[in-house]
Amino acid sequence: MDCYSLRYLRFRIGGKYLTERHLFLKKDPSKENSIIVSNIPSFVGEDVILAIINQFAPFEVEESFTQRSNASDNSLSQGQLTMSITFLKPEAVIQSLALCQDVGPFTITDFLEEPEFPSVLNDCTALYGKLFPSEEQIQEMADTYVERYDAEQAEARKEAKRKYSEPDEDGWITVTKAKKAAKSMKLKKEDVPLIGGLSGKKKKVDLAYYTFQIKKNRQEKAQELLKKFEEDRKRITQLKQARNFKPM
Repeated sequence: MDCYSLRYLRFRIGGKYLTERHLFLKKDPSKENSIIVSNIPSFVGEDVILAIINQFAPFEVEESFTQRSNASDNSLSQGQLTMSITFLKPEAVIQSLALCQDVGPFTITDFLEEPEFPSVLNDCTALYGKLFPSEEQIQEMADTYVERYDAEQAEARKEAKRKYSEPDEDGWITVTKAKKAAKSMKLKKEDVPLIGGLSGKKKKVDLAYYTFQIKKNRQEKAQELLKKFEEDRKRITQLKQARNFKPM
């Protein structure tokens, strides 16, 4: 028997899936006491493969791991897998390859308590639920976003307030009036306690001055209107005398 030639091992999924399938085995030329098993359904798992091989080659396994997947994205949860099995004794490789085609088919469900088979319907349902969340999920996502946004804004205001109360490299602190977009002014750190005395006294405005100014403006406007009226009256008189009066 050529240990490096490709051998097969028959199996079935079980339940309503009774079609006979094949695992492919051969000796691993790059590693001592090792075999390579390929065409493993991704939902089966390493433990099931080891349990099946143990049925006809009961040898102690030193190491086993999944090498790769034939899925387009190399995902180990999809497609068909290839795994490597290393035994402690070299005769395990010979016996497993010599007997694999004479046994079986093994049933996968005999080695799994609650197998989860891949289903297009389940995949489509899960994808639909991801793309179109329910009203409760949308509300939960909205509440989470609002809470996170409020927390970020509160933290930003807190950080801005902290920066305004700390002196810069030159020892100055930027001070602005509250509730007004005023020009910023700089004070020395030792002058900060005196901020309350910076606001100047409000000037007292004489209301009589404004009353007089309003009255004066009205008189000037009335005189301008009267002057314009006299100019228009003289122009109309001149047009009448020239007999070129065209009111329209």
